[in-house]
Amino acid sequence: MTKRGMRKANVIVLILTLVSVLLTVPQPEQTEVVEIADEGWVTFEATAYTARCDGCTGITKTGVDIRESVMYEGLTVIAVDPDVIPLGSAVEIRLSDGAIIEGTAQDVGAAIKGRRIDIAHATKKAAYAFGRQDVEVRIINEYEAEE
Repeated sequence: MTKRGMRKANVIVLILTLVSVLLTVPQPEQTEVVEIADEGWVTFEATAYTARCDGCTGITKTGVDIRESVMYEGLTVIAVDPDVIPLGSAVEIRLSDGAIIEGTAQDVGAAIKGRRIDIAHATKKAAYAFGRQDVEVRIINEYEAEE
């Protein structure tokens, strides 16, 4: 056998040895991933806004005036993507610290798409303090528009 033939044979033996070793290494057991989240809770990214921002009118998409109060029918006004949470729906929002806000989807926002919500706050200071955080949201009473 030529030197070149010996090198090819050695490479083939090396490759077969590596494959053999890899096949005998114990593989981790495949386990089914189980979602631990409570029933109905879905993760969203939450931000904060006020009625007094640049370009804001203080009137929500559904006509609620939040210039004097960010509450509507006892619930905190939130902006949503209506394709994800229908306008008029009541929701619970579990913050990163575990606190729960009861909200109502009354507004939309240009940047609020998919699993994002914007929570109305009375002051810019409160909105800045809230910042941006991951929250858990569940719909309590989904609004169904009449046809």
